[in-house]
Amino acid sequence: MLRKILLIDDDDVDRMSIKRALKHSEKTNMEFSFSEASDAQLGLNIILNEPLDCIFLDYLLPDSDGLEVLRRIREHGIITPIIMMTGHGDEKLAVKLMKAGATDYITKNSIDADELLLRVSRSIHAYEAEKQKLETEAALHKSNEQIVSILESISDAFISLDQEFNLIHLNSQAESLLLIDPQQALRKNVFEVLPFLEPWLNISLTLAQKNNSHLECEGEYSPSQRWLEAQIYPTEDNISIYFSDITQRRKNEERLNYLANYDSLTGLPNRILLMDRLVQALTRAPWRKRQVGVLFCDLDRFKIVNDSLGHDAGDRLLSIVADRLKDCIRCGDTVSRIGGDEFVIILADLARSEDISTILQKLIDAVSVPIRINSQELFVTVSIGVSLFPDDGVDASILLKNADIAMYSAKDKGKNCYHLYSNALEERHSNRLTLETDLRRSVENQDFIIYYQPIVDTQTDKIVSAEALLRWQHPERGLIFPDEFIVACEETGIIMPLGNWIIETLCQQLVEWHQIGFDDLRIALNISNRQFNHESFNQDLMSYIHQAGLSPQSIQIELTEHIVMSNIERALQHLHNYRDMGFSLAVDDFGTGYSSLAHLKLLPLNTLKIDKSFILNVINDKNDMAITKAIIAMTHELGLTVTAEGVETDAHYKFLKTLGCDYCQGYWMSRAVPAEEFVKLLKQHY
Repeated sequence: MLRKILLIDDDDVDRMSIKRALKHSEKTNMEFSFSEASDAQLGLNIILNEPLDCIFLDYLLPDSDGLEVLRRIREHGIITPIIMMTGHGDEKLAVKLMKAGATDYITKNSIDADELLLRVSRSIHAYEAEKQKLETEAALHKSNEQIVSILESISDAFISLDQEFNLIHLNSQAESLLLIDPQQALRKNVFEVLPFLEPWLNISLTLAQKNNSHLECEGEYSPSQRWLEAQIYPTEDNISIYFSDITQRRKNEERLNYLANYDSLTGLPNRILLMDRLVQALTRAPWRKRQVGVLFCDLDRFKIVNDSLGHDAGDRLLSIVADRLKDCIRCGDTVSRIGGDEFVIILADLARSEDISTILQKLIDAVSVPIRINSQELFVTVSIGVSLFPDDGVDASILLKNADIAMYSAKDKGKNCYHLYSNALEERHSNRLTLETDLRRSVENQDFIIYYQPIVDTQTDKIVSAEALLRWQHPERGLIFPDEFIVACEETGIIMPLGNWIIETLCQQLVEWHQIGFDDLRIALNISNRQFNHESFNQDLMSYIHQAGLSPQSIQIELTEHIVMSNIERALQHLHNYRDMGFSLAVDDFGTGYSSLAHLKLLPLNTLKIDKSFILNVINDKNDMAITKAIIAMTHELGLTVTAEGVETDAHYKFLKTLGCDYCQGYWMSRAVPAEEFVKLLKQHY
């Protein structure tokens, strides 16, 4: 049987997906023809002029929203089934649409052909039943024999009452749904025969009779364990009631309401329900003279689990952590998951703020217990930020924000700990936001300068290369050193566009220096962790070098010891790639990290740079002297060169030269200077 379907959606792909899903399913004898509309007005024109069996309506349309279109359709008295199309996570909206007259809903990103066909088939059958019901009402003025025949043919359960609510007729569907024996029920009061209807039907029935108007109501009918909807139609002589089984619809609504308020993975309240409970707790607290604690919890190193073991393991881990958090709190408190690996806890009835420390330590201890998933033992810790009502705010959103700020301070302290909010934290957080905003603006405006610090060959006492050092020429604060902003650049991702600007500028500068005679000069370029691990960074670097007409040998890539050793396997792969491209490689700040000789001998390096902390007292401190000698000797045995940083005096330089150190840099020769001043140094010492 051919069914006419209208698709109202401005997305061609979504309309095609619906058509394909319905055409490819073979679980029904239905055939479909399709009309399509890309906006609300065109769709309404088709609806008003063509007979349709079902309508698919997108909630977001270019000229209207789905709720308004739905209302306009129903205002015209059109009862054609309407299946709303929403995005993932719009369950609360779906409930609203169902109450406004939608027959059903689907989420666009989870269309299943068989499920879609089932929904369409169910909607069309319900539509036909509704049409039968209307035809039945029109037929009530015909002969009793015709009425009985029609009532038996409809799908709804039907009963007819006299003005005293005595049962005078029922169809076979009513016998089945309401579990009535007609021989025992006819001519008796309906609530005597069906007492389980009285709690929810009686008031509506009386009101409909009194006003002589149609009413509808719904309630649970326990004998058949079904949820029924009753449509009441009073006349001068009798009252007609149609019962529909809406059990599945109620289950769908309950499921939607659940998804709108609870996290589907852990079963914990989500952000919406959390805020509702927090507002309630804040309302009760003043008259009970109590405090309310808001705990913002973020798992440490959770991303490692997801990246290494997959999202299934990550989801299992989150569920276990959720259970552990619930076990640590009192029955009146709330644990919620607001997204990712973030949980928020409401301690709703605190007599004293001091009481919170015990709970916090209990939470930290519970999460840190090893978790075994798929024979893998995992160690995950938690960082917690705390804000208290009323000291840290009286508004739910403010308290949540302040707890979030405190959580980041706990992360900065080293993780696996908690931190209490303070005004100083707010100021620091505000300053950080201002810094990030200024950085983004300055990257666009190129408010940065590259300084160059010379590196001297100890055999010739000549400048052979320079380390490029970034400075921020802030429009208000003046010259700012990297210590104040480079971490923010790394964490926000600003380092990527800023790094590209640095490389492009360095290449241009190096070309200029080569052209004026310093053709063997090399530049040492510091690479951040994010750049080093970015998939396309090395190709981008090569692109800038080739565009400038330079050789990779003109660039020495410098990485800190921490970056190299934090993931030795990945570092080895990247370093070999850089060496294969022709770059010289150096490890900066050597001696301050945790390098091992076993790892060091595997790295395809050219140079080790001794950290300046060892050089400062290298002449007078026996330990620093011994370490420096050992590093130089070890490095030469590995076939690498050594550069000493922080060389501040002539005595330093001469002593390091006697030890066989290959290169030196520091204030002894020059501080880092702008390009034009560096040229003057080159002319004197190149």
